[in-house]
Amino acid sequence: MSGGVAIAVFAIAIIAAVMIHELGHLLSARWTGMKADRYFLGFGPTLWSTRKGETEYGVKAFPLGGFVRICGMSPLDERDRSVMDVVFPVGSAVPEDPWASLDAELRRRGTPRRTTERIVRRTRATVESDTSPIEARDVLREVVITEVEDTGRPGDLRHRLLEGDEGRFFHDRPPWQRAIVLASGPATHFLLAFVVLLGAYALLPQWTGEHDAVVSQVIEGSPADEAGLEAGDRLLQVDGVRSTVYTELRDAIRDRPGESTSLVVDRAGEELVLEMVPEVNEDPRTGERFGTVGFVPELQRERFGPIEAFERALIGQPDPTIAHPGGLVPMFIGSIEAFVTVFSPEGLGSIFAQATGQEDRDPEGAVSLVGAASIAGQVADGVLGLMMFVALFAAVNVFLGIFNLVPLPPLDGGHLAVLGIERAVNGVRSLRGKPADFTVDPRVFAAIAIPVIAGLLMLMVLLLWLDITEPIRF
Repeated sequence: MSGGVAIAVFAIAIIAAVMIHELGHLLSARWTGMKADRYFLGFGPTLWSTRKGETEYGVKAFPLGGFVRICGMSPLDERDRSVMDVVFPVGSAVPEDPWASLDAELRRRGTPRRTTERIVRRTRATVESDTSPIEARDVLREVVITEVEDTGRPGDLRHRLLEGDEGRFFHDRPPWQRAIVLASGPATHFLLAFVVLLGAYALLPQWTGEHDAVVSQVIEGSPADEAGLEAGDRLLQVDGVRSTVYTELRDAIRDRPGESTSLVVDRAGEELVLEMVPEVNEDPRTGERFGTVGFVPELQRERFGPIEAFERALIGQPDPTIAHPGGLVPMFIGSIEAFVTVFSPEGLGSIFAQATGQEDRDPEGAVSLVGAASIAGQVADGVLGLMMFVALFAAVNVFLGIFNLVPLPPLDGGHLAVLGIERAVNGVRSLRGKPADFTVDPRVFAAIAIPVIAGLLMLMVLLLWLDITEPIRF
């Protein structure tokens, strides 16, 4: 996968992950009977939308994320009344032609087309011009009851038509249901990270940590290149050392710095002898001299079975000497450590110093999503690169899941914190014999959310500036 394609795929995958996050909120809200009336990709003016059931789905002009609107989370949301109240309002005469209004109202609430037609037809056949509004409302109610099944699920079609939004706003539902809806978004990031890791470990051949004695790449201008070594050649012998084990042949080359050396290789079934002089190199730590001829060996790969793939996706590489073992659990722990480091006073100060040129860019420091996409474009080459690409995508999702659980408005964790505060206060009030009706003032929530949003935007701008002016290179 080329760098440009990898960057585009990574960007699309992150947008898809955000939409899956919102889908978690949408599905859990429906399951608990809440009303979620909008699910959109992007922000700004609407480019396209369609309605299915009571939810409008669409795409907006700027595809920078997405959102789902759960009614009742904003104090400005208005409740739908029953369809009888809308079409035949109390205190007024029956309209001369209420049927277009009834048809539109039924469809807006997600009534199937044929059911809508039957309800309108049956109601129209019974309601006369001199029927009182109360009688018309009773007729419509009876028609709805007979035409729409009572599924027993909260917020089903019958409830939406007969009761409107009664009991369906966010704060109408029990606290445990609200907690599920709030936590379901961040949880999708952890699930998505595990699924992509599991798929990668199950489908992609994994490096065993060893190399084959087969040439994968010859470095241009190296002794091996000048001697005619080619990709695909299998090393058989280095001077007097004949072996099928790559490390033994490598060590034989390393032992001959600056000395004429014969390499016997198998090329398409034919043995060839290539003469070359290994370049002299020196280990900066020990001062030891060793030879290199300038080729890259192929990696040994193996495929995991389902159980081993599951273990690797969950806990990663069991070897404790590996710095980045992969796996959901190590990524979770590492992301928490990175989050604490980045958002500590020292971490934020360092980012500001890097952005203003007072410090050099930290190659292991924080990046924006643009920077992550750039890294994805650099690493996604070959099977091993594809695994690194998947691991990077999984790590970003784990970080996003943790980030969204931070107990600050307007993040999901902030809403969960408000829910916890309300539960704790109302528990104390109940013990003291007082009504358990305490709620956090939305103005307090907004007062905290505004500076948090401002701070996050500033951090995003600084990281974006760094990723554009001093991108991290691999």
